[in-house]
Amino acid sequence: MGASAILRLQAAGFSTEQVTALAELIDAQAASKSDLEAFEHRLEMKIVDVKSALTAEIAGVKVDILLLKWMMGFILAFQVAIFAKMFLH
Repeated sequence: MGASAILRLQAAGFSTEQVTALAELIDAQAASKSDLEAFEHRLEMKIVDVKSALTAEIAGVKVDILLLKWMMGFILAFQVAIFAKMFLH
């Protein structure tokens, strides 16, 4: 809390003890630059973790889709073979 703010509070009728208590409360509750930097770092690490997890999940889904494509191809081939056998025999 700046000196001008302290003087304004005292001019408004706050006692020195009240101003001191308010300043201590603000200092205790306010985030410092290092607090914000630490939070930013933790947030970046969580983003990296989530990105890694999503990348792994997407890779698994791609494998499943590839398997389904092959299965559908075989099913289609068998259906064509059955159709040909039934009507072209």
